Amino acid sequence: MLADYANKHGAPTNRPYFSLDGRTHLTAMKWERMRAKWNHVHGVTNVWQEPAVRGKERIVRKGMKSLHANQKPLKLMERIIGASTDPGDVVWEPFGGLCSATVASLMTGRQCYASELIPEYFDVASQRINEIYQELPLYERKKNS
Repeated sequence: MLADYANKHGAPTNRPYFSLDGRTHLTAMKWERMRAKWNHVHGVTNVWQEPAVRGKERIVRKGMKSLHANQKPLKLMERIIGASTDPGDVVWEPFGGLCSATVASLMTGRQCYASELIPEYFDVASQRINEIYQELPLYERKKNS
């Protein structure tokens, strides 16, 4: 309705308003496919706070306070992934670090892919992902293979 109104009453141009290619109008179906997903949980706002990772969730190495200075809390990553994807969706974590988003994706039934260039982070992330993967029910493992 907004596109129709804008095209009828807006400033005349050589292009339709709300067009992807500059020639055709954007249909409601195309617009819907482009929209970001948002799975609202009643009582939860879009401002989230989680304490820093501590205790057994924090990955440490001898002589170091932690292996990765910016390890994300799994609870926060699960909330983000749950709010912005549906079960079965693909989550891509291009700068994996310790791959907290990938671990949370597996735990919430999403397919996931990640990459990490630093060998020490990669090794720990791979071990972490394999441990979670082995805990998944067999049918979930097959979906994520």
